Amino acid sequence: MSSIITSIEVNHTVAFIGTSTGDLLKVHIENSTAARLYERVSLDTSPVLTDIKINDTSGMMHVLTEQKLVKMRAENCGQYTTCETCIGTDAGNDGDPYCGWCTLERRCTRYSNCSSPDVSSRWLAYNAAHCIDITDVAPYDNLPMTVTEQQITLTVQQLPDLGTGQSYECHFGSFESPATKNGEMLECTSPPSDGIPAIPQGDDAVRVDLAVESSETSVQFVDTDFYFYECSTHTSCVSCVGSRWACDWCVFDNRCTHESSTCTRTNEIIIIGDNNPFASATKGPEFCPQLLNQTAEVLLPNNIMRNITVITTNLPDEAEISNFQCSLDVEGSPQAVNAERNGDRITCQQKAYTYLSNDEPELEVRLSVSWTDTSGVAHILDDIHGFDATLYKCEVQKPDCSRCITARPALGCVWCGAMPTSVCKLSESCRENVMILINGLNCPDPVLSKVFPLTGPIEGNTVIDVMGTDIGLRFEDVVSVMVGNQSCDLAGLNSDYQIGLSVSCKTGAGSVGAELITLTVMGADGTTLQHSSGTVNFNFTDPAITDFQPRLGPEAGGTAVSVNGTALNTGRDIEAFIGDRRCEIIGQPVESRLECTTTAAQVEYHGLVKVSFDGAMRTSSDMYTYTENPTITEVSPLKSILSGGRVLTVVGTNLHTSVTRQIVVTDGQDNRKIEECQGESETTMRCPSPNITGFNSATLMSKENLTFGFIMDGFTQLLTWSQDNDANLEYFQDPEYYEFEDVEEKDGESLAIMGERIDSAITADELKVWIGTERCPVIVLAEILVRCTLPEDQPKAGNFLGGDVVGNLPEVWVEHSNLQVRIGEIRYPASNPVPIVVASISGAVLVCILFVVICFGAQVYGAKREAKLIVEDMRALEADLADEVKAAFAELQTDMTDLTSDLEGIGMPFVSHRDYATNMLFIGQEMKPSTTDEEYPNEEVERAMIKFSQLLSNKNFLLLFIQTLDAESSSKLSIREKQSIASLLTVIMILENKLVYMTDIMITLMTQLIENAADSNRTRQLFCRTESILEKLLSNWVALCLYDQLKNHTAYPLFVLYRAIKYRSEHGPIDLITGRSRFSLNYDKLLQEDVKYSPITLVVLIDEKMHVTKEVKVLDVDTISQVKEKILDVVYGNQPYSSRPSANEVSLEWRQGKSGKLILTDEDTRPLTDKWRRVNTLQVFCVRDNDLVALVEKQDVPNARFSDSILTAQGASYMNVAFDDEKSKHRKSTKKGYTAAEVEAQEGIMDWHLSQEEEEWSTEEEGQRRRKRGGCISLDAVTFRNKVSRHRIKEISFPRLLSTKGIVQDYVDSMFQAILSAKSAPKAIKYLFDFFDSQAYRHDLSTADPDLVHIWKSNILPLRFWANAIKHPDYIFDIRPSRTVEASLDVIAQLFHDAHDTKTHKLGRETSINKLLYGKEKTAYRNKVVSFFEEVEQLPPVPTQELNKELYKACENFSGLFSKLSTLDQLWKIVRRFKQKLLDEIEDNERCKDENLDGLLEEIDNILSEESDVAEECV
Repeated sequence: MSSIITSIEVNHTVAFIGTSTGDLLKVHIENSTAARLYERVSLDTSPVLTDIKINDTSGMMHVLTEQKLVKMRAENCGQYTTCETCIGTDAGNDGDPYCGWCTLERRCTRYSNCSSPDVSSRWLAYNAAHCIDITDVAPYDNLPMTVTEQQITLTVQQLPDLGTGQSYECHFGSFESPATKNGEMLECTSPPSDGIPAIPQGDDAVRVDLAVESSETSVQFVDTDFYFYECSTHTSCVSCVGSRWACDWCVFDNRCTHESSTCTRTNEIIIIGDNNPFASATKGPEFCPQLLNQTAEVLLPNNIMRNITVITTNLPDEAEISNFQCSLDVEGSPQAVNAERNGDRITCQQKAYTYLSNDEPELEVRLSVSWTDTSGVAHILDDIHGFDATLYKCEVQKPDCSRCITARPALGCVWCGAMPTSVCKLSESCRENVMILINGLNCPDPVLSKVFPLTGPIEGNTVIDVMGTDIGLRFEDVVSVMVGNQSCDLAGLNSDYQIGLSVSCKTGAGSVGAELITLTVMGADGTTLQHSSGTVNFNFTDPAITDFQPRLGPEAGGTAVSVNGTALNTGRDIEAFIGDRRCEIIGQPVESRLECTTTAAQVEYHGLVKVSFDGAMRTSSDMYTYTENPTITEVSPLKSILSGGRVLTVVGTNLHTSVTRQIVVTDGQDNRKIEECQGESETTMRCPSPNITGFNSATLMSKENLTFGFIMDGFTQLLTWSQDNDANLEYFQDPEYYEFEDVEEKDGESLAIMGERIDSAITADELKVWIGTERCPVIVLAEILVRCTLPEDQPKAGNFLGGDVVGNLPEVWVEHSNLQVRIGEIRYPASNPVPIVVASISGAVLVCILFVVICFGAQVYGAKREAKLIVEDMRALEADLADEVKAAFAELQTDMTDLTSDLEGIGMPFVSHRDYATNMLFIGQEMKPSTTDEEYPNEEVERAMIKFSQLLSNKNFLLLFIQTLDAESSSKLSIREKQSIASLLTVIMILENKLVYMTDIMITLMTQLIENAADSNRTRQLFCRTESILEKLLSNWVALCLYDQLKNHTAYPLFVLYRAIKYRSEHGPIDLITGRSRFSLNYDKLLQEDVKYSPITLVVLIDEKMHVTKEVKVLDVDTISQVKEKILDVVYGNQPYSSRPSANEVSLEWRQGKSGKLILTDEDTRPLTDKWRRVNTLQVFCVRDNDLVALVEKQDVPNARFSDSILTAQGASYMNVAFDDEKSKHRKSTKKGYTAAEVEAQEGIMDWHLSQEEEEWSTEEEGQRRRKRGGCISLDAVTFRNKVSRHRIKEISFPRLLSTKGIVQDYVDSMFQAILSAKSAPKAIKYLFDFFDSQAYRHDLSTADPDLVHIWKSNILPLRFWANAIKHPDYIFDIRPSRTVEASLDVIAQLFHDAHDTKTHKLGRETSINKLLYGKEKTAYRNKVVSFFEEVEQLPPVPTQELNKELYKACENFSGLFSKLSTLDQLWKIVRRFKQKLLDEIEDNERCKDENLDGLLEEIDNILSEESDVAEECV
């Protein structure tokens, strides 16, 4: 003991004792003579000092050891998650005196942290005798599925009393039932039929949690198991009456039921279940009609007539049975025959049973017996023992006489017929020349076929196996085995003998050469000697050792010694030694060489290399020497790029003694990368840094777990060299080199190459620049530039890698460690260039400007007429396309079948509750709440935030707080900051289960806002934006309240719509660069070119070992990235996108023939002829229909080695192996990560896929700017800016737009129907709509503006939630929509918004094509919106209690997802800037002033200021 301090907690004395070993002991001092150790906390390895401080009020302790200061709580109640672990099970002998069980909150807390701890049993101290528990459920803890709404009585031990107005509820899973309290008993009602969950497939019951909840805390504080069962799932009598439930079996009805009175057949036999409380003489499985255990083996020779007899019990009267039948299940197929009854004995009629397998001499099969009653109903007799029969074939695995007649006698197999046609047969099938074990006839003479091993040393002693046929009936029958003229010793080898097949013996000494093997066996008659035939030779050899390498190795062993010589594969047992130390043989020796690995020995131990060949020893002429183990003292440099390859110099001692010398980098997850080291020096070696791009991307980002070490033969201590020497091999992101835009012209004596991170982990001497086959010495190396001195004369064409020369110029390459990057070509000048004179183009520019002005005027004049004509064309074309649309829709339905069946299996890939809340509450905000609490939070900050939470819980303050900050100008408090305040406030309300309180605040503020707007006639502008705290609170509230409706009702049609649009879009070409597609709902993203394409089917290798493949439909104009994405879509189906690889993390391997493999990439490496560079497609590589491809690990460098497919038959074995850019590294958290061409961007080079376009809004920012100027492409853009005539629109664009619209229309309708369903509308929405109606009535607003309430309601649903949900399904689902799909969803979201708009828009210059597309349907949808609002209005009013229950449920959905302390702190940091403003407003508010809210606000600031002062003093 090194220190001690005591503390008092609820009249209990606790001692905290520090130990010299760094532990803190928590001891409960029970009296003057007894104490109890209840917890040991390990703090450090050094002693705990005497300076232990404890704050009895806060419970915080400061403990000082020799090495660190530890801040911790005196108690750790949170570690106990159950009542039993919290207060113990031994009534005060094993609990923590600081902790008790807060029953209604279901958590372990201190006394002071539990609400009303003194009331009845709300807080159970550590020494309480019992935990709260449901001790009884009456009448039973289970019910049949069909028995509903039954009264259930629970006996709850330690059930607390509730306050006035509070109540208990029973929860049967998700079903809630009010409970009536009577002492420690609660009475409630079981669920109706629609409240009982379905029974899982293959089970007979479903378990639900039967929990009790109080309205005071809304926490299910105690629970037990409750079951709903279904007897009819049992199909046999034994399983029925032996089940856990009160199930009975009706024999003639052939069914299991909990209500046997429903079995009404005359003379029905009812077997009562074991768990039925009803007493009966026929109760339990033993009374079921069944087969008794068989008493003997049933043998059935293949294809021979046999009958089978079984014994039964409990059969019905013979008069009730019409017939019996037996059936054998043979190789999956039944072989049936009729049977006859004789009392309890049933005999199956004779039948020749057969099986096909010729690999199984005996096949065990299961017999089943059934009976048919007089009504024609078949019944299978229960068979609890399993009645088996054995089918067999004498001829299988008995190819000779010896093995035939020695088979077990019960089979009756004999050797039949005259040689050479004799075979093994059933005795009754053999008519002549019968040979059996006991008739004294001899089997044919032995025939030898082979020997193992083939060679042995001349000293003999080799155990050989001589194999053939008819080698005796037993070991004693073998009289002799001869090798040449020498006898082979049989002694002691009888255990190796196999009847008829082989015999083993040990050779004697012989001379070099081949010797014939013969053997003699005694015939069955006991007198005849039978001699073998067949030519089988054994070779005697004289092995010799001529040399070995190396001659020395480390004392730890592990050195691979290579021994050279002759006949080194001689004999059966080969062993190697260094002196008397074993050297473990590696692999199988060959004639001239064997390898072995040394074991450990002492330094300077010398020994000859010796090899034993079946005991015959051969030795080397030279000695092998053990040396000291290698040491490593220094490694430099300690920097490398991720692709590795930098040469590291390793300094140490005895480095030359190890054969295996490798550097190893590990990632802390058992993944390692290894490179071989080189060098002959004793003190230095060179090791290339390993390529670690295959490691997990998270590891590459953090680099915290990367360690390195060395493999030096068997010396393992160097594996942890980096940890042992506190050295880190620091990895940097690979450099990026920019290719030349065109052929580089030599200008001066040096060449400059540009890029990024060029000087990463390399020096000028290490970096190699090649001009053709000649070096270009580096003279300048910087982050973005490398400059080298060019050769005087132009080098030969080609490159330093060799191979075919493509052009006639030398290529420029850079070797950066492992990276080899082609920069381009360089041309040396033949003579001085001639100056080029450029003519003026001012006149041409002026003409162009004039042309633009004229065309613009013409466009404005004709816009309205053009719009009307386009609408007419659209309507006519839509009718013409009806048949085409039906056919395409049918095709899409077929494709969608797999989707819907997959959804039934694994469900929709929803994002987590946390991600949903973050997406919806913090859209467009940089600030996000922390998800976890600090382990040891700052005490002052914690105390201040508790008070801040109390302040926010004051309604007067929160109203003033929101109004004051909303009144601030955007220059002092930006709109984004106001939105952040609202979202942080929402999170706090969720965490504190105060969504009801937040609703009250919102209603109060909206009431005042509407009143002020009515006075100033500005009511139409209300709730149309989210620029204030109140408006953002309203948006957040709607998102939270709609979650359950979304997940249970609307998510499915929304997800199916998304997949339908995705399928349709991918049915035609999609330009990877521009995002335009052949099929879209958005004219903006429609591919204008008429691209020719053909669909092809690729055969994707899923599992190479299992030969599993999958067909994937692609287009021949798809880029390689698009093909990879489609393959991943098919393989992973509806699994979450975050759990699968992305296209840029894998490579596509094209396979041709047996070994032809090619990695396909997007990047076209061919020389450019202009500024346009096309992205590779399948057409470029001539990939054909049904070609074989595979997804493999990312091939990051040129000439990377090929690897196997990364997919398995289960589709679950993946690794993120690529190190990509920031967007790829943060794929799981980044919402927009479109599939991009995997090509290196080059300045001045324009990449294109299907069309060459100078301008395209490829980024989201550009799209947003374009939408601000008018949303979609307008008619004035169509008729002028893109120079597209109405004829071209009619012939090309409209068919694609309209066919896509027609194909997905049913899915759009389904989604709108689900959203606009009053039946599924949350009670919160009904409550809010009623509020708007009442406010409009109160202020008489509907008279002057009949559309006003409609506008308010429309602003709530489409504007605040559904538009975002439709446009961004990835806020709800774990998916990654493409630009093409998002563009189409944008049109549908706009349609949904427009359907709520009460205005009628006329056609004009700014009318968009996309709005014209759904012009006809918009009216129908608008009528649905009106009907929806009317239906919601007609719903009964929502009682406050029902609303509160729904809001509590919303809190439950998102509780515990964020850190409360951190969120409060984030909110305070924004609010603190306006503290004085809030104080001034409190001063002017009488209610706030009376409650001293200004003092509480000042107190919070003072606490945090004190904490800041203390921190400054410490500094």
